[in-house]
Amino acid sequence: MAKRGASQDAREAHGVLIVEDQQVFAELLRRAIDGEDELNVVAIVGTVRDALKSSLELRPRVVVMDYALPDGTGVEAAKQIKSEQPDIDVIMLTGFSSGSVLAEALEAGCSGFVPKEAHYSELIAAVRGVIAGQVRVAPYLLAELVTYLRPHPDVLGGDLTPREIEVLHCLADGRSTDEIASELFLSIHTVRNHIANILSKLQASSRLAAVAIAARNGLIFAH
Repeated sequence: MAKRGASQDAREAHGVLIVEDQQVFAELLRRAIDGEDELNVVAIVGTVRDALKSSLELRPRVVVMDYALPDGTGVEAAKQIKSEQPDIDVIMLTGFSSGSVLAEALEAGCSGFVPKEAHYSELIAAVRGVIAGQVRVAPYLLAELVTYLRPHPDVLGGDLTPREIEVLHCLADGRSTDEIASELFLSIHTVRNHIANILSKLQASSRLAAVAIAARNGLIFAH
């Protein structure tokens, strides 16, 4: 009997294409997904270009897409994949779990959004969920999206989330990234994302500048 082609396997076994340029992390994702019944990783690629090519050739059921890739963003890749093959579901997997990135992903046609710091079980649940026709976004990310989509207030920094205000207070107290992570029970990666969001929203070039701007606008008390 002739062996079935990769594209046929991808359709029948719920093939998953992983687009991730960090090889060690990509391999961990492959092991987690391949360990599940009826899920099969058809390929691992690390660029937008290869993601588009592999999607056309292998026709996976789901694409797990990293946001930051060497030749572009996962949003750009997702948008093109969905325009050419709308039956493929795309899950955005990223360390940039801000409202703006989530909005970009959903507008590009992504069906799910999973932060990189999440447990593998959350990714598996998202893969199974989108196959079943669901949109999978963690509740706290939806809160970030709602905050982002609200009309931006006139006051600079008025769109900071409660968690970002907490991080700002820690920065004002001179806390390091490690100390903030420990105090707020967050991962270092998550704290860095919050700080990046704070700098962006306050249009600040450094942590010290962010604290100064926040104090000037009454967002925190100056020390």
